[in-house]
Amino acid sequence: MQYFLMRKDDIITLCDFDEEGRMLSFAPGIKNMEMAPLSFRYYNDWLKRWWEDRRIPMNQGRIVSILRAKGFIGTGEYLLKNLGLSLTDYYWICPVSLKLKWKDVNLFDNDFKEDLVSGKIPDRGSAPLSYTPNSSLKGKLEKTWVIRNQKRCLVKGNHRDLSSESINEVIASELHRAQGYDNHTKYSLIKIKNRPYDYGCISEAFTNGSVELISAYALLTSEPKGDKSSFEHLIDVASKHGADRELLRAGLEYQIMTDYILSNVDRHMENIGFLRDADTLKIISMAPIFDSGRSLFANSVAASTDEEFDSIEINSFEQTESALLRLVTDKGLVDPSKILPPERIETLYRKDSKISEYRVGAVRRAYEKKLAMFEKWQKR
Repeated sequence: MQYFLMRKDDIITLCDFDEEGRMLSFAPGIKNMEMAPLSFRYYNDWLKRWWEDRRIPMNQGRIVSILRAKGFIGTGEYLLKNLGLSLTDYYWICPVSLKLKWKDVNLFDNDFKEDLVSGKIPDRGSAPLSYTPNSSLKGKLEKTWVIRNQKRCLVKGNHRDLSSESINEVIASELHRAQGYDNHTKYSLIKIKNRPYDYGCISEAFTNGSVELISAYALLTSEPKGDKSSFEHLIDVASKHGADRELLRAGLEYQIMTDYILSNVDRHMENIGFLRDADTLKIISMAPIFDSGRSLFANSVAASTDEEFDSIEINSFEQTESALLRLVTDKGLVDPSKILPPERIETLYRKDSKISEYRVGAVRRAYEKKLAMFEKWQKR
């Protein structure tokens, strides 16, 4: 099956797919290479890798059972049937036999009706142009794009029956607000029917028809890094695409320090993003900080001893928190007098009816210990 890979109404290349949504081949003569996806550029099969990486993971929430109930073979077919559409960028595939335009299919302007967290994929019926952005949603956590009050919003759940990950997103939002740092995603708690946890969380999309999201992973894999560290390589590549080098470094360093305070162990390269202008293809700024749910020892035992705090492993530029802190050159980016008080952490955690008092206390003590460790490091 042949499709054009598109960016809005611009053709990038011609691709062949099988019925399960696998890209079998793509024409080597890429039109408008500057508009093509950035990821995996230095691999011969880079576009196949990009497409494979685009689909929703098979281990995300209950996606397999939800799709099978609707007759989908897997997430690849789900992506293909929804033309690879997303609410974070402007790439999609157009069947060569159809004369579709971006205005006909884009989901920034055209509505959709779906809620994966609630397990609802409506039948298309006789409406042929009915697509969803959820087929390209990444990550293992169950989540879904929805439309609330005419706004595109992302609803996220939790991995277990506790609401910790959703509460952590709100805690991170409040920490950034206390710091006077506005470039963060504003999360709020939301009740979700028929799920084992009390709360999920919701946030408005920070992309639109003129501003898209580019992940740090896409930039890092767009060209070889040589002997440079991934941290410096990211700054170099992003600056080539228009990012202000000094503002970028400051944003990354601020994020490193606040992640340390919250013990966020999952700031991998898909959880760091950049906003890019749709027309100029230039990076405007770092994306608002998002995805801090794996903070405060969510889904694990809270550290309590010095040895446990010193051995926290992370998924980021470095493997340990101490190594990550060594990348920071401006410790003054975080104001120690404007740290979220431990009492607020405790109050938010007590919203969860399923969490034990012991767990609430353990999380608070771990947070207090981390604050003390951060202030000690900051004074060195």
